[in-house]
Amino acid sequence: MSSSSSQQPPAEPTNTQNDQNEDQQDASQKPVLALPAPGDISSMSSGASQLEVNGQDIKLDLLGPVVVNEDGTMSRIDNWHEMADIEKANVRRILLKRNNARLTRLRAARDQAQAEEDAAAAASNNK
Repeated sequence: MSSSSSQQPPAEPTNTQNDQNEDQQDASQKPVLALPAPGDISSMSSGASQLEVNGQDIKLDLLGPVVVNEDGTMSRIDNWHEMADIEKANVRRILLKRNNARLTRLRAARDQAQAEEDAAAAASNNK
């Protein structure tokens, strides 16, 4: 018996594999930017507003202010660019107060959780 009949030549890559490789190469060559490119930001920053927060000037660019959510995540206002100046001023005023309150509450909860964790660790070490 000949063993050559049971051996098969190595399989060639299929067309779908080649297509996937080409798609990956195209994707790596053209990154999708979620934010404006760095060059675009410098040209947009001339229209940015400034807001003083705790003695520090903060620029609010065309993307709008950052919103601190209840769970501590951050987001932006989707329709910021469509708002009138009076709406933007009101949103800034409200967000400043709300973000500060949420950050204070989140920091207090974090500190309390850390204190409880430290107390539990100390109690387990004393046993």
